[in-house]
Amino acid sequence: MHDECKFASRETVRGFSEKEKQQMQSDTNSPKTNPAANPAANPAQDLELDIDANYAVEIAPDVYWVGFYDQHEQLHCNPYLIRHDGDSILIDPGSVPDFPVVARKVFSIIPAESISTFILQHQDPDLCAAVPIFEDLKPDYHHKVISVQSTSYFVHHYGVKGELIRLSLSAGEAYEYETGSGRKLQFYWTPYAHSFGAMMTFDVASGCLFTSDILGGLGAEWELYHNDQALDNMKSFMQLIMPSNQVLRYSLRLIEQVGARLICPQHGQIIQAEDLPRIVESLWDLPCGMDLIDDPILRNLRGLA
Repeated sequence: MHDECKFASRETVRGFSEKEKQQMQSDTNSPKTNPAANPAANPAQDLELDIDANYAVEIAPDVYWVGFYDQHEQLHCNPYLIRHDGDSILIDPGSVPDFPVVARKVFSIIPAESISTFILQHQDPDLCAAVPIFEDLKPDYHHKVISVQSTSYFVHHYGVKGELIRLSLSAGEAYEYETGSGRKLQFYWTPYAHSFGAMMTFDVASGCLFTSDILGGLGAEWELYHNDQALDNMKSFMQLIMPSNQVLRYSLRLIEQVGARLICPQHGQIIQAEDLPRIVESLWDLPCGMDLIDDPILRNLRGLA
């Protein structure tokens, strides 16, 4: 099992009381009512607790970060869990090496049999490879594995056993989905960011947008919530995985249109809504992927464009 890191932060709380959850859910229009969306909104209240990354972290009511900070690597993975009436959702559950850490955090909150849905936002092993292990810990395979249709072709080869839900998404449009217990989700297609079948997931109840690799980061220094260092890490990662600046811009515009309270990438750090405009401005002209490659063929092609 990996060593995990404890760290302290004044940026959020590890959990919410039932009173706080009711208060947050009663006002879904203002992120300032949600300590996870704006944790320092009311410093007079005793909402500032240390975060311990050894444990699952409740980032919004019944939404948990169950990821892993690997001190020996620069790519840190952020699976997420939505707990809902015995009908829980695991988003991008992670890799085989990270499974012991992620599973311990997940099962500290819910039993294996309550996982009804796995959401796989693209096909890479750091998101998907642990799914068959989670499945084998369930008493049956009566659950759904959701991905874009083109992604499902690759997901099949991990040996998943649940029912594959193959989404057909349209550019710029939300695909409405409701779980068996009534949790409402919206899926957004983000083509080529960084694969053709990549998508984002918006949890309507919490206002959390799970962006997969988009706005993720690459770097040794890490905290759970976005800070100044995170922006440099984000630029490095976007240049590595995005095919071009145009693809990145499309994704940024789509994220803006969703209007999430929290933006939760699969790598890097969680972003509060008020930080998004500065991030978009910083990334808007960032050259990515093919933009960074200079050779005679590309110079010629650019001259013909």
